[in-house]
Parts: sequence; structure tokens; C-alpha cells
Amino acid sequence: MATQTEVLQAGVDADQFLVGPAVLLIQSTTNYDNTGEAADTYPRYIDDIINITSGVAMTANGWEYLGYTENIAWSRNRTITDHDSDQENRVKSVHDAWENAVTVTALETSLAKLQDYLQGDSSDPSAVVGAPTPQQKVSVGNPLDIDYRRAAIIQVDDLGVAWAYVFRKTILRPTGGPTWTRTGRVEWPLEMTGYSDTRTTDVNDRMLRIYKTNASIA
Repeated sequence: MATQTEVLQAGVDADQFLVGPAVLLIQSTTNYDNTGEAADTYPRYIDDIINITSGVAMTANGWEYLGYTENIAWSRNRTITDHDSDQENRVKSVHDAWENAVTVTALETSLAKLQDYLQGDSSDPSAVVGAPTPQQKVSVGNPLDIDYRRAAIIQVDDLGVAWAYVFRKTILRPTGGPTWTRTGRVEWPLEMTGYSDTRTTDVNDRMLRIYKTNASIA
């Protein structure tokens, strides 16, 4: 079986590094169908995202490592509206809406990852023609369409059990500009807002699924 380190480093490129108890993965927009849901698009098992036998990312399903991240936090909140009248006590409390979000600090600053953060040019980073030294670029403007992505937090706990928190429909966006630190790293505050995927018939299965293995994967 794969070790905890192998699972948490699944799909990491040679120029990346990883420290932390969990990783954040996103699924490419080409694999998220806005008009329908293929059987292999939304994972039925953890193995549909990461092969926990070998620790290799399941890139065939469009999942990719978002980059070196820290401080991953998932928040889920329900808002309630109280309807009052001239009586002393409330008449009725009505469920208003669920709020779901994943916040994270991204430290990986490759152009390909910045393109995901900022929703820049849909093409891969291209070489700058005529540059005196090899360079790359990503163009960022005001995109007309917002890309929905599936997202997954993969965690291995102290007992070696693998957990996966998989969100059906999210929007990845920066919540502020980058911070350049004295250590030379650049920190990007990001948030993934979760939305209900109304294509799913079961209302209890429209936001996310949580999976865990029954035993240690180590």
C-alpha cells in the first residue's frame, strides 16, 4: 500500500514541494460538464481521485494538484431567518441558505498555477517570442465566463486512514493580492466557494461527499 507521504505528494512535479497534513486538488474544467454528469466525473470512491495503492494522482479523470498550499480550512454555515410579529416570541424560524467555502493559502507560484488562481488565458503558459532569455507568460483580463470546478481535500490522519472531502461545484478565486515574504515565497489567499449542484436528484448529495478508508493505507 502507499505510504502517507506518497499519497500527500501524489502528482507533485519535480519543482514543487509539499509540507502539511492535507492537499487540495481540483478537477479541470474540461472534465466538469455544465450540462450533465458523466459517471467518472464525480468520484464514487477515493480511488477515482488518487490511487491509494501506488499514490499516483488519477490524472485520467482530470484531477490535478493545486500546488503547495497551507492553512486549508473548510467552513460550512447555515443562515436562519426569524419571522416575528407583535408577539413576544418569534413565530417561526425559516432555513435560509447554506454557505460553503474552502480557504487556503497558495505558495506555489508556477505560471500554470497562477493561471488557475487568476483565471487567465485558457491556453497553457506560452513562450515570449523574441525575449532575450527564455521566458513564459500568462495573460489575465476580465473573463466573460466563470469556470466551475470540482475540488477535493485529501487528508491522512494520525492512524493512517485516508479521508477525502469532495465538493461537487466550486469557484476558485483569489481573495486578495499576493504577499511577498522575506523568505522569498509568495503567498496567495484563495477561496473556493461551494455551490449546490442541482443536476443531482438527491438534495442531500448536491454539495459534497466525505469518504474514508476503513483501515490504514500505510
